[in-house]
Amino acid sequence: MESQTPMQTASPFSSGQQQTPGSGISEQSLAGNIAQVQIPPSIFSSMVKLDDSNYPLWKGQVLAAVIAGGLEDFIFGKSLPPPLFLDDACLIPNPEYKLWQRSDKMVMSLLFSALTADPLSLVIYCKTSGEVWESLRNRYESTSTTRIINLRNQMQQLRKDGRTMQQYLSTLKALSDQLSAVGEAIKYRDYIWYMLEGLPAEYDSVVTAVYSRADQPSIDEVQNLLLSFEMRLERRQGLDSFIPQVQLSALHSDCPTSIFYHPISSS
Repeated sequence: MESQTPMQTASPFSSGQQQTPGSGISEQSLAGNIAQVQIPPSIFSSMVKLDDSNYPLWKGQVLAAVIAGGLEDFIFGKSLPPPLFLDDACLIPNPEYKLWQRSDKMVMSLLFSALTADPLSLVIYCKTSGEVWESLRNRYESTSTTRIINLRNQMQQLRKDGRTMQQYLSTLKALSDQLSAVGEAIKYRDYIWYMLEGLPAEYDSVVTAVYSRADQPSIDEVQNLLLSFEMRLERRQGLDSFIPQVQLSALHSDCPTSIFYHPISSS
């Protein structure tokens, strides 16, 4: 009776790949998995770097890149490290832990490259990318909320006062840009309201005209209207101050041909 050779189950890593002893995972498979989650560092280096004023903007950029690379589980703490060793005697290293560690350190280095010096000093001693992300969130989310409230208050309290119209509009735009940078973009209607409510009484006719329009004029259109109205006010004020001076000089002039000279008829 012929002896039959036992049937061997084909291994998914049996196509000439070298396996790590005791793991059933090939080195080539590990390298392939690591390559699949790599993100070019240039993506992070070209991002806006985190500081005290732009956490929501920074967070949105980083999340987009990390999710695109399939690495979000690392920063959210969902990817837990596998056992360091495969055996109870701690003699056989677990290659899956090596893969996890290398991927997590890659995420950490990418996060570090998108930080300025101050936030980097807060997280430089963190052990995982999840710790880095959580530390930054705890530090900057509350700060961001406070900053949003302060900037909105500044916009609401802004008045033209002694500013030129261009200075007033530029100040309003700067506050709006700062709010956008912290993830709190001002809506169209709110921006128009802030712009018009900070104007003095002499602009009431323009304010009423804008509020009464059936359509929605663009922000640029309203700004141009305000700048044109300011020029009209300045010309009128200049003319009003010029006419009394001309009249006064005409009264003291010996020239009877002045346009302001009105001879008294004799009886």
